[in-house]
Formats: sequence, C-alpha cells, structure tokens
Amino acid sequence: MNLTLMAMNLDDVDRKILRELQKDGRASFRDISARISVSTPTVSSRVQAMVDVGLIKGYETMLDADMLGQISVVLMVEAKPVDLETVVDRLRDDEIVRQIYLLSDSRVFCLLSFYNQVKYQRFLENLAQVPEITRMDNSMVMKVPKEAPRAALTDEAGLLIRCYYCGHMMRDEGVKIKLDGKYHYLCCPVCEKEYREKYERLKKQAGPIRPSKEHHH
Repeated sequence: MNLTLMAMNLDDVDRKILRELQKDGRASFRDISARISVSTPTVSSRVQAMVDVGLIKGYETMLDADMLGQISVVLMVEAKPVDLETVVDRLRDDEIVRQIYLLSDSRVFCLLSFYNQVKYQRFLENLAQVPEITRMDNSMVMKVPKEAPRAALTDEAGLLIRCYYCGHMMRDEGVKIKLDGKYHYLCCPVCEKEYREKYERLKKQAGPIRPSKEHHH
C-alpha cells in the first residue's frame, strides 16, 4: 500500500493532457504522449487518476441539436429553498431535460431539447401539477452563438476533491492511498484510518475482488 500526501494542484503534465483531450477526445494515449513529450504509460496513469477522482467525467460526442431537428428551450423554475431538491429530482430523469443548474436565488435553470411538440406540452402540463413549483418561465432558443463545455481549464485552476470517507472538500492537501491498484483520497489521517477499516470490512464481505478491465482509449 502506497501512502503519500496529495498536492491538490494540477501540474503541467496534467494540464497538457487535459488540453489535448479537450481538443480531441478521440486522441489515443500514444498520440497525446507524442504531442506533449511524455511516455504513453504516464499519460495512461494520469488520465486514469483523473477519471478515478472524477475530474474527467467521460468522453462524449457532441451532437448538433439543430441538425437533428430538435427545438431547444430555456426553462426557469422557481420554488422555496426547502423544495429545490424535490423539484430537481422531478426534472432530472426526463429525457427532454438536457441540463439542470441550481441557482443561488431559489431558481432552477434548465435547458430542454425535444423533437416532439406533444411530448413537450405534456412535460409542461405535468410540471404544472408539481405543488413545490411556484413559478415557471420558458423561452425558445433562437440561435446558439457559442456552445462549449462548462469547465474551462486555466493555469490557475486547482483541483477540489471531496474526502472519500466524510465528504469534506479538500482545498489544500490530503492523504492519497492506493488500494487494489486504485487511488483513494482522504482529508486527514483519521478519515484514512476509518476508510481503510471500512474498505477491508466491505472487501471481506464481498469476497475476492475481480480485477477491473483496463480503460482502453
């Protein structure tokens, strides 16, 4: 088991890898390693670490909604602060809802995309029956001058990780441990001890752990 203090800042290699992936999510690790002059195993291990910690959320193909004949609508929903999570849960699983943002003024911002007008009307009618919603406003998107991922990689951007045990956001440095080939991040030695004990208990209950399939990109 390997234990080291974890620096919470992304280093230059991490940033170079992320920029290459943002430019071309289909680039192979070998291509990236050649472009930034580091070894392919380094790229692979860095990417896997960023996937494990949740910084890289996935690799997706961005489609053009207009070319698919879809209509996009911005929906603004208002509710009491205590009811916001209930409202979000109601919105979350509908396929029409593509993005949800919880705002600081007790409003929920949603981006909707749909092809079938009947489904859209039925969606609005169902929302109107949700008692926690106090007001709804919607506007059709006429044009999209810019569309980019929300995360913007800058030189000063740090890495904020929640402790795997207590959920505390780590802003400075924490403890990084390696268990069964995967890194786990804890905020302090106390959480590290508790997490190890919990991990071992769950491991014994589950029996032998099968090695996970390696990520081929």
